[in-house]
Amino acid sequence: MCYSFCRLLICVFLSLPAVCSVFGSTPGDNSSRIAGEFIVMLRPAQNINEFCKQLGEPVFAKPLSPRMNIWLIMRSSPSAGDEAFLTSLLRNERVLLAQFNHRVTPRQLTPSDTRFNDQWNMLNTGQQGGVPGADIDATEAWDINHDNVTANGDTVVVAIIDGKFDLEHEDIAYFINYNETPGNGIDDDGNGYIDDISGWDVPSNSGNVNSQGFSAYHSTHCAGVAGAIGNNNKGVAGVCWGAKIMAINYGSTDEANVVAAYDYAREMRLLYNTTFGAKGAFVVATNTSFGIDEGNPSDYPIWCAMYDSMGAVGILSAGAAPNNNANIDVVQDIPTGCPSPWLISVTNTTRMDTRNTNSGYGKISIDIGAPGTGITSTVPPPLVYQSLSGTSMATPHVAGAIAALYAAACKALIDYAYERPDSAALLIRHYLLAGAEWNSSLHNLTSTGGRLNLYRAVKNLMLYNCDSCNFSVSIDKSPITCYGVNNGALAAVPSGGILSDYSFLWSNGMSTVELISQPPGFYWVMVKDSGNCRRYATAELHYPDSISIQQVNVTPALQGSPGSISVVAKAGNDTLLYSLDGTNYQTTPVLSVPSNGIYTLYIKSPLGCIVTRSIVVSDIASVPAAYDFEVFPNPAGEELIVRCECFDGTTPLFISDAQGRTALLTTPALAEHRVSVTHLPCGVYFCHIGNATKKFAIIR
Repeated sequence: MCYSFCRLLICVFLSLPAVCSVFGSTPGDNSSRIAGEFIVMLRPAQNINEFCKQLGEPVFAKPLSPRMNIWLIMRSSPSAGDEAFLTSLLRNERVLLAQFNHRVTPRQLTPSDTRFNDQWNMLNTGQQGGVPGADIDATEAWDINHDNVTANGDTVVVAIIDGKFDLEHEDIAYFINYNETPGNGIDDDGNGYIDDISGWDVPSNSGNVNSQGFSAYHSTHCAGVAGAIGNNNKGVAGVCWGAKIMAINYGSTDEANVVAAYDYAREMRLLYNTTFGAKGAFVVATNTSFGIDEGNPSDYPIWCAMYDSMGAVGILSAGAAPNNNANIDVVQDIPTGCPSPWLISVTNTTRMDTRNTNSGYGKISIDIGAPGTGITSTVPPPLVYQSLSGTSMATPHVAGAIAALYAAACKALIDYAYERPDSAALLIRHYLLAGAEWNSSLHNLTSTGGRLNLYRAVKNLMLYNCDSCNFSVSIDKSPITCYGVNNGALAAVPSGGILSDYSFLWSNGMSTVELISQPPGFYWVMVKDSGNCRRYATAELHYPDSISIQQVNVTPALQGSPGSISVVAKAGNDTLLYSLDGTNYQTTPVLSVPSNGIYTLYIKSPLGCIVTRSIVVSDIASVPAAYDFEVFPNPAGEELIVRCECFDGTTPLFISDAQGRTALLTTPALAEHRVSVTHLPCGVYFCHIGNATKKFAIIR
């Protein structure tokens, strides 16, 4: 019965070209075929060798899934076309399924821009000595959406508030106010500005923002980072390809000009809102790369209030942290110290995925990091493209990302942005910041602890209830507590009903409600109810910094006075806890001991990861500060020999791994002590006797 059914199914496939694409035989699918290669699933119990002999021409068979009897068949000297050969496979009684083999394209979109290889910030493959992956995952995001228009047809606009601009640059699409008639001296669109065709120049109170001189260098560079035209065979690609750049020159003079510059962007978005898009501009973000070092926000209430005023009409603002290694939570700053929820404060990261130490930080004041060191972007001639560094280069990544999120949002979210522009802007901010990729050098130094990741932010857009489903989804997460020790777990939690009412699909292809023992990564889950309504949730698992014990100092107990153990340990930017009993922890890394002896030092991270170290506290007269001992062979395989004249059955020997965890503790009685290390995995270890340490490796 099965045989007849399958033969009938094959006949249907062969007679209906639209369905034949399943086998890769339609003309539109030819480009991905690999000539002479076929994937074949044989029926149960069919032998591959016998099958190959039956084909009548020499082939090579490679197992793909022996259990499921799936093979890759490669023709060595085809005697007929691949189409005819596939037909013969489909008609073979030993075959259950057969198809062409195809090339698979990575799900990322790499633009054709001639200088794109210089843009490590968008796609870091290790060029220029960088760390692969230390980028904003732009190509993955662009594969989902790379448009500059919303689902309702609004052209997204980013207002760059800086100097003058090279309005003739080949790679930038500047906003043009078509509701204004050039040179007639009349405010045609009624926005309060005369002849603002190409933006606004605050110092001259005119629309003259064009320049190709030095005053346009910095601003044109920022404009390209945010929105240079992508995939046009020229120069570079911006975060949001071809987003319209609203050119605003604030004049680099005083705070009054800053307020006036912000107000132009606000007026244009307000006009767009009130005329339902007939006039004004759909400004979704402003970008500013200037400020006042150590400025106290209480002294700049109007400047700070402008972010709320712009937020009320739907504008988010990206502000650059100062270019100095300052804690903004302590020294304060304008604008990054302003408390507005519509302001995103940005610091600078490098191609090595570390915070540039010449950039401001603050767990409260600074929200996120973004690439800002050695960024190639647009500049006026004669260079046209140039690399610059600073928080000024980091900030337009965020402004461009805001525009990209609006362009990728579903229609329901854009409709909401019409009704409640202020609330929709805060949702976009949330999706962007929640998508930050955890970064060790930013952990505890920014509010997100991470670097901008455009792909994750775009995936977070799916959290919005675009389909008006009557349930929500969250993810319960058990984080990875220790580097390289424990993996994490994730569980999807739909609201309402029972689990059997829903189906689940995770980004790794699993269809269970829970994922256990998962490695670091970014995860999303799609949950469908019985009516096929979909909701999404996202989560990240990451390795925390490992605890490294850098130094231990011991003060022995003498003549009835207690001793102490002081330790220098580090786990990135985490605050560590210390204990001698594994129960009572303290933040101070100096622990009192009542008498001499052997103690176990416990060091715990905020996530609960614990490393231990055995410490000998003894009178200096009886225990030398450093022992002379040998460790061999190095590297060791099955056995390690430790030779020390100090061994007398009371002097402890302990071995720790690279994370400071004790792997072995003993008190040898003989001068030459043999240690079996077969139970230890390969890696780097440290042998400790008293205050002396020797490094060795285990290799098998």
